[in-house]
Amino acid sequence: MENKKVAVTGRIYSMRSQSAKLIFMDLIEDGAQIQIFATQAAYEDDFEKITRIMRRGDIVGVEGYPGKTKTGELSIRPTRILALSYCLH
Repeated sequence: MENKKVAVTGRIYSMRSQSAKLIFMDLIEDGAQIQIFATQAAYEDDFEKITRIMRRGDIVGVEGYPGKTKTGELSIRPTRILALSYCLH
């Protein structure tokens, strides 16, 4: 299923920046968790927008390709991230 594009939604639980071109986010919805493995090379839109606009608590929609990391964690490599609702708290 790694070559099939999927779409998920959820709330950003945490964001970790490894470098200017690599960001990890934990997305949680209905008790399920998935990791977002965002790289600048795979992203179709403005990658810097993620670091400027997205914050912890925001509800986002993610479109991309599913897979697993080296540690075996379920993840998605996004081609597009859309902010659905910002956390105002």
